[in-house]
Amino acid sequence: MKLSDLRVQNGMRINTKVQSTPSMTFERLRGFRDMFPEDAEPKFFMLNLADQVASSFGFQRIDMPSLEPLELYKLKSGEELVSQTFSFVDKGGREVTMIPEATPSVVRMLTSRKDLPRPVKWYCYPKLWRYEEPQSGRLREHIQFNADIFGPNTPDADAEIIGLAASILDRIGLEGEYSVRINDRKLMESLLKVMGTEDIMATFSVIDKFKKISREEFTSQLEERGFPEGRIPDLIWLMENPGDFTELRSSIERVVVMDENLAGIIGRLEETLSLAGKYTNSKLIIDFSVVRGLSYYTGIVFEVFDINGEFRSILGGGRYDNLSKLLADQEIPAVGFGMGDVVIEMLARRQGLWNVPNRPIRFSVCVASDKAREYSLDISLKLRGAGHIASMDISRRSLSAQLKNASIQGYDYAVIIGNRELENSEVTLRNLSTGEQESMNESIMLEKAGNLKK
Repeated sequence: MKLSDLRVQNGMRINTKVQSTPSMTFERLRGFRDMFPEDAEPKFFMLNLADQVASSFGFQRIDMPSLEPLELYKLKSGEELVSQTFSFVDKGGREVTMIPEATPSVVRMLTSRKDLPRPVKWYCYPKLWRYEEPQSGRLREHIQFNADIFGPNTPDADAEIIGLAASILDRIGLEGEYSVRINDRKLMESLLKVMGTEDIMATFSVIDKFKKISREEFTSQLEERGFPEGRIPDLIWLMENPGDFTELRSSIERVVVMDENLAGIIGRLEETLSLAGKYTNSKLIIDFSVVRGLSYYTGIVFEVFDINGEFRSILGGGRYDNLSKLLADQEIPAVGFGMGDVVIEMLARRQGLWNVPNRPIRFSVCVASDKAREYSLDISLKLRGAGHIASMDISRRSLSAQLKNASIQGYDYAVIIGNRELENSEVTLRNLSTGEQESMNESIMLEKAGNLKK
């Protein structure tokens, strides 16, 4: 044994040599993903499209820590969400969690600054973590695009946040493949009071399950919570008859007598939907079964579903004017939405959109002789400087091996440089799809590269 394998502890020499162990095979954890290039490229292409659309609306990108105090989520969402967190006590004795959603962090950031002019329009796409049972469309880790407007409590702000969500989906190529299902929490609270229920939140908890349970079970649960038995058919009729916002007033008048409060809420919702319809040709539907975040939302709420009903919700959001008061004792109206990447990927794959269209031409610079290596690097740098993708051989393999590898990796053209090209200050440009090739000087090659198409 070497002296370097020993250390002294409490006056005794301890063997610190690492014992060799059999090789181990590690697999990814359940509910998590590996993203190889063929999946990462289209995913981040779509996130970049969302980034471009949000920027065009005047939204600004932010980011936040992946770790937050657990108390932040206890205040916002209570024990149900906290039970789903990846949380622990850190080395400083603090209860912390990997963030399960973005909004509390965004509001924490907003309320920490007093100098921000309103409205504040922010977006981000953090990774989020929840310890839930993995299932179709839901994992324990995902990326979420999140957008919020802080300041104005107006139909215009509500319409713009819906319009942003729809515009992103349309930009991805999904126009007409989804519907936006919209409701209003204030409207539902007023309706339920007129119908005679005393426990609004308990009734909301049953309505939230309307599409997941039988009508018999729905009726039974309403009765258990004290909902007037004679009004249950009216409530079920509303749940079963979603429609265009132009039908909203007549639908309400079918089940209750309109009063001034209801008329005001409906008027605002009609104005919001009229404005939101300017952003997209996809369907905007009033759906009385959409209530979302039972103790969280304060006004308009919405969810987006594919028109075939094949997947779970693509995205969801709404108005939440009380969160800043709860977290920082500041009153800041807010409306926003979150869109996870899991369902959007499933829908994009179904529609044949899981790709990177109009991807830049990719060049593989193949070095056919060691003498030409520096010249090949010069050519690679010039191609990149002109905005092209150029990967130069760094393995020092044979030319045939380089060409084979370039073809397998999906490069469009090979730029071949050997002794002859070096002597004549030329390159040989080969189309890897057709095998056609042509020798030319570098300036002509750079000009040609700018005009090439797949």
